[in-house]
Amino acid sequence: MSLPTPDRLRTATLAQAAAAAQRPAALPQDLRIGHLHLGLGAFHRAHQALYTEAVIAGGDHRWGICAVALRNPALVQALQAQDGLYSVTERHGEQRRSRIVGAIARTLHAPSQPQAVLDALRDPAITVVTLTVTEKGYGQQPATGTLDETDPDIAHDLRQPRTPRSTLGVLAEGLRLRRPDAPLSLLSCDNMAGNGRTLRRLLLQYAEAVDPALARHIDALAACPDSMVDRIVPAATEATRAEAAAAIGLDDAAALVCEPYTQWVIEDDFRAPRPAWERAGALLVPDVRPYQTLKLRMLNGSHSAIAYLGQLAGLPTVADVMADARLGPWVRALMHEELRTSLQAPAGFDAAAYGDALLHRFENPALQHRTAQIASDGTQKVPVRWLGALRDHLAAGRPAPRLEAALAAWLHYLVCPHDARGAALQRTDPGAAPLQAALRAAATPEAQVAAALAHGAVFGPDDWPAGLRQRLAAALQRLAAGGLGALLTPQAPGAPGSPPAG
Repeated sequence: MSLPTPDRLRTATLAQAAAAAQRPAALPQDLRIGHLHLGLGAFHRAHQALYTEAVIAGGDHRWGICAVALRNPALVQALQAQDGLYSVTERHGEQRRSRIVGAIARTLHAPSQPQAVLDALRDPAITVVTLTVTEKGYGQQPATGTLDETDPDIAHDLRQPRTPRSTLGVLAEGLRLRRPDAPLSLLSCDNMAGNGRTLRRLLLQYAEAVDPALARHIDALAACPDSMVDRIVPAATEATRAEAAAAIGLDDAAALVCEPYTQWVIEDDFRAPRPAWERAGALLVPDVRPYQTLKLRMLNGSHSAIAYLGQLAGLPTVADVMADARLGPWVRALMHEELRTSLQAPAGFDAAAYGDALLHRFENPALQHRTAQIASDGTQKVPVRWLGALRDHLAAGRPAPRLEAALAAWLHYLVCPHDARGAALQRTDPGAAPLQAALRAAATPEAQVAAALAHGAVFGPDDWPAGLRQRLAAALQRLAAGGLGALLTPQAPGAPGSPPAG
């Protein structure tokens, strides 16, 4: 006999929640809205929203969140049906802790409620805007860092700025409507080096193209601090939803399961009141960039390598890759011998211990973090996660054979029809089509490398040294002929494709 379905999580059923589940200190309807978030999704709800929730729990009820979905309305509908409530279950192995979150006081769907989103941006009661719109959401050419006016949404907004579709267009139009005496802060929480500076530069470039007076207005009105965020939050599945229901005793269509670890480093550069996130453990610093570089290279860089190797090997999760007898040690060596050594850690920061902690987090089988999810949008991620480290190693004359192997694996992944187990590879990267066409048109590994490195949108100036070209071509040839085993086998000094000595 099947068990009865638990009641749906909402305000009226909150008293039925399991005793072990932590309840919100305040209900969404009891909060004032002072925090706007663009990019409603899993990461925001398991990260920034929890820091704001902790501030609210301390008695400051000014910071209810108005969370905006920029694409899919499903999550907005789910949260509205639950009065804004949802649960987060933190899990490592068999250890778990669940809480019900009440920080999201309002949800909006930008495509169907554009005026409501613009009204929220112009509201002087809202003084801080956070963003998790992914790297591709900024309308940036990854290699040049400039505004991509060929992006369909950016092109539309430049023609019709009063009815925007893009993140930059929505921000610019909302700020155009905002009073000059109502400053606010725009806090990017996406995985980009100098994300606040990037947002400011692109937003001003966009505004300048629309109206120079608008650019001056935004420049005077808004601060754009940098930030670095860290927490592994896999996409929700029916399995994680069932796990959450068992943990909280209620059906939660917006449930999340994530790791216990969380970090937020924020540049202390605000022009208006903000939640006291430092009381919840955020670190406010003068300069976030060393922390950003550390995380982008060590966590995100190794994650991308895990993703592409895992996809080619037919391994669906990060933990599967880490448990593999060949790939797990390879990832550990990439982390400590190449990614960590490519950067200068902040003073007093133990980068070796940080790397070990990352590897331990990657091994967590409870997360079911999908390699396919991490592998998406590589044309946006590879430039910021790998290429800076690779250029630094090349400039210093240091070998980086694993980074080069990872790069070869990504290029092969872009055109390979199936993984090592015969399953079709399903790629998600809207920016990859021109690069894929160039790779498929190339008749030899050498021609593939030449075509890839000439693709300036990803690789920047085509000034890559001949030795790298030769090693990448040899790696592609080994991969095509012998699979991952041949790619990852260390090459003897002097062998074709081996790194230089020293």
